[in-house]
Amino acid sequence: MRSPRRIVASAIAIVFLSVYVLNGVLILASRRTADPESLRLWLSGGMVLYLIYHAVRCVWTDKQVDMEYTAAENLWIGGAPISRSLFAGYKVTNLLFSSALKTFFLAIALAPDVQHGGLLAIGVFAALVMLETVRISWQRFVTGISKRDQGFWRISLTLVAIAAVVSFFAELVQITPPGSAPGIYLMQSFPAIGNVASSPCVQCLALPWQPAALLATSPEISSQTFSQLVASISLIPAGIVLMVRVDRWANRSRLCRERIALANGTYKQVDQITPAREASKRTLLDTVTERLPSQTHDTLALVWRQALSVRRYFGTIAFSFCVPTLLCLSPLLTGRVSNQWAFVVAGIALCTMLLAPPALRIDFRRDLKRMLLLRGLPLNPIHTVLGQMLLPILITITFQLTTLLIAAAIVHPGWSQIIGWGGMLSALAVFTFATENALFLAYPHHEHAQGLGMVVRANVMFLGKATLIAAAVGALLLWVHVCRSLFSESYIAPIYISGAIAGTWALAIAAVIVTSWCWRRFDLASDLPPE
Repeated sequence: MRSPRRIVASAIAIVFLSVYVLNGVLILASRRTADPESLRLWLSGGMVLYLIYHAVRCVWTDKQVDMEYTAAENLWIGGAPISRSLFAGYKVTNLLFSSALKTFFLAIALAPDVQHGGLLAIGVFAALVMLETVRISWQRFVTGISKRDQGFWRISLTLVAIAAVVSFFAELVQITPPGSAPGIYLMQSFPAIGNVASSPCVQCLALPWQPAALLATSPEISSQTFSQLVASISLIPAGIVLMVRVDRWANRSRLCRERIALANGTYKQVDQITPAREASKRTLLDTVTERLPSQTHDTLALVWRQALSVRRYFGTIAFSFCVPTLLCLSPLLTGRVSNQWAFVVAGIALCTMLLAPPALRIDFRRDLKRMLLLRGLPLNPIHTVLGQMLLPILITITFQLTTLLIAAAIVHPGWSQIIGWGGMLSALAVFTFATENALFLAYPHHEHAQGLGMVVRANVMFLGKATLIAAAVGALLLWVHVCRSLFSESYIAPIYISGAIAGTWALAIAAVIVTSWCWRRFDLASDLPPE
């Protein structure tokens, strides 16, 4: 309790919650209220849009997690002499707690838009619990279907997701004047998502969430409100029963398929690594290491380990970065030649800081359960840190350079802009992953951890990244002013570019050094969180 690290984390959490509540009371209360009908459509249709995203992601994932249980829960509760229904119902306690936290934050944000805060809280809580139970039910359903049925659902849900994306862009083009600045398109994207959520097709799919949405936005208390309250509360046990029944069916279906495959002799055998394949891998690794200095061999070995594990997910990683690339290149379609390049660069920076770290968790954040093995390796801390982070950094830099070169081929900003922003964005990638890993080593957590701490952590990280982006923009503007005031016109561009690249890389190297210091101080006895 008296550890300075814990005191700092607790102080940040208390300050964040206090500021959030104060912001909700003072700022949100003074803003213009939203239309209750639009809010109702958004509460119901928004749940469906998120569910479509999760359903597509889940059906394309080969390895499904058993209701997101931890290893300790599977060992102590799953192995206990209790029924599977009770084991599945145990998950409800975590769902209720996390939904209550989300309801707290949403109720503060939406309180100015409704007449009755209590009805808002009940409606939002019921909708969130229903969403979580349906999400887990679908996850368990996917584990129980066959490969042929999985292919059918992949094609069907992908078409649904494509239709939703096409509808979004159609709404965005319709509500935005032609030739507007990319910033206008960005601001209009939120109403466009709202229009898609309000469409009749999405509202038909959102029928289970209609009572909760009506209850949350009810203008007055009447007999109809009472019926909506009963229907909303009844949806909670209905979703729980659905989750338990789907879980039972998935277990029976999976066991039946395994028995049939065993009887027919068509069960999947483990892919054995032949001596020839193993020898070829070792020959390639030895060939690469022989051409590099001996100081880099330890780092290369860890990078090789990461590459072997990522090889199976190469297609998923490539697809994950296709969407950010298209989003970053979308300003080129606005027809505003003057500021297209700036918005493309800003989009790459945002994707680097906000999207790349969650998509590429192939560093210390994935190896929490293997920390004992990593600590036992006779490696220098800086070599361990570089070996763990180098592969995700290289993947991110490849995404940055690919997007920059495509945009440069269209806009033609000049080599100075390409070199300058390429160097600074590469440093940003190193700084981002180093900071993420340093914070993880200082405050480690499990991959599927939930609770108040994780909610506060996610919000504080988002605000911290937004603050860093604003500070970086301010520092670059200040550096431009300094260069213009101290140097002549012919020397401004090279001095500005070299100084900006040197400054950003100095911060990136400092972040890597801090990460190595955090790894050196990582204590297996006290820093590993309980499951």
